[in-house]
Amino acid sequence: MGPNLSNVVTISLALWVGGLSLFALVVTPVSFRRLPKEEAGRYVGILFPAVDRWAVIWGTVALGSLLLVFLNRHFAPRSLVMEIPMGVMFLLSLHSAYILHPQIQDLKRRMALPEYQGTAHLDKLRFSFGRLHRRSVQLHGLLLVLGWFSLGVLPRFLR
Repeated sequence: MGPNLSNVVTISLALWVGGLSLFALVVTPVSFRRLPKEEAGRYVGILFPAVDRWAVIWGTVALGSLLLVFLNRHFAPRSLVMEIPMGVMFLLSLHSAYILHPQIQDLKRRMALPEYQGTAHLDKLRFSFGRLHRRSVQLHGLLLVLGWFSLGVLPRFLR
């Protein structure tokens, strides 16, 4: 059970972090370089729910299989070096998927309503959108750092 489950941890973490990295470091910047800003924003906004689902799915597999590996090995305190960053990643992914991005989508929908165009309320909505967008960028940056850290130290803990 050990080596096969260890491979599941490694592959699922690589898919989790790799998908986030591809979206953050390739898809998003290329979209904003090649498309008009509004169109790129719509395109990236459409893809974000899929990226969030990807993160939750592979995070569930990675964290679940990691816990099984360590339980199978009679849990060592040093395993927390892997479990804590991956647990934080998973919680951040859930927050992004089920709280942050639905709020962003709602703000974008409301900003497009005709009754808000040219009003002070639109400015408030834009301010809120900017704040949530910054939080999203920071959250995904932290996800990437924790993910790359986890990929870097994972081989030492699965021996």
